[in-house]
Amino acid sequence: MNSKIKTYLISKGIDFSVPFLVDENHLEKIDEKFIYQNTYFENKLIKYTMLGKKKELFLRNCKIEATSLSSLDIKERIVFHNCIFDNVKISKCNFKNAVFYNCRFNNSVIVNSILENSYFINCKGIETVDFMENNMQGVSVIGSKVNLNELEEKQNRLEDILIQEEMLEVQHGNVAVLEEKKEADQEMKEENKRQIIKNEIYSCQELSQDFLNNKLFYKCHFVDCSVSDNVKLNATTDFKECTFLNDALHFDDVDKTSFDDCIFEKVSLKGNFIHVSFAGSKFSNLSFIRDSTFVACLFDHTNAIEYFDNNLIKLSNIELVKKSNDNTEILKKVNELYEILKSKDKVLQQELIAKTKVDEEDVLDYILHLDDMEYLKLIAKTSNRVVEEKMV
Repeated sequence: MNSKIKTYLISKGIDFSVPFLVDENHLEKIDEKFIYQNTYFENKLIKYTMLGKKKELFLRNCKIEATSLSSLDIKERIVFHNCIFDNVKISKCNFKNAVFYNCRFNNSVIVNSILENSYFINCKGIETVDFMENNMQGVSVIGSKVNLNELEEKQNRLEDILIQEEMLEVQHGNVAVLEEKKEADQEMKEENKRQIIKNEIYSCQELSQDFLNNKLFYKCHFVDCSVSDNVKLNATTDFKECTFLNDALHFDDVDKTSFDDCIFEKVSLKGNFIHVSFAGSKFSNLSFIRDSTFVACLFDHTNAIEYFDNNLIKLSNIELVKKSNDNTEILKKVNELYEILKSKDKVLQQELIAKTKVDEEDVLDYILHLDDMEYLKLIAKTSNRVVEEKMV
């Protein structure tokens, strides 16, 4: 087993001869566009949502802070070497055969993800991670302690899981592992496949528990909708790039649900929101029902500071940062480009039908999905327009 673990870790690119320590004061903050282009990050501060498919992902000496890793599908090598996960939500990710080596977890959750045959080695704070409904079959936790009963209660698949509390010792490039302690096999629980709903419009509808459970709503629009009594959401329900217009979202509890990159306009909110992600969302004309609470929620890259006030609601373990207005000129150009796009593309018009305004992400997302010929045609159109304006 000693040589097996050593060989495995070396094959993943972990160099035992070089000690890495995260210096949070000297980490480079990576630009959002490189999150989608790169697969290797070292000495970086990552505060943007990661999603999509990658062949491999290697993070060494990085801090992943106040963000989410959502629907990441890694086909081959995935390594987190000496990384810090601070207020991070990992959801619906394929991290099969991953290695978390010398990492530190703080106030983080991992839900609905595949961790099969992965290693958590010498990781601090792993016992505080909220694992829920993950495939943890064949996972090895070395140098830390996790509560198997709690993992089972939260519907994690635990067949062949290995818990070894002794630290993995690394000296002069050699790996020394103390005697293994293998836990009894756990009963395998059946996985529920959740439904993905895209581009639907719901109008004047009451949203029930059964309707919302176990679903991912992607680019859907909810107009003049309300929530049934005593509805509770958990990590099985997520909303991505959805629009909520003139809705009464009065929940009982919302726990580990994501509302990433959504638009809330003329919306009334109520409930106890815990570990909920609103990353990248936009708010306008928001109101709250008394005694609503928000605990350890993510509001990165939002204008939440304009609407979420401790005098109106209860906020705890939340950092709200005022968004810079330095991109006014960029947004002006983005809207000019949008006017060209929507006049030519009926699909884009339909997708943005319920939006009162367009933002930078809408246009960038559209451009990123153009094929080479469509992109060249777009450049030609915009170039012609610039020439015409200069001639006037």
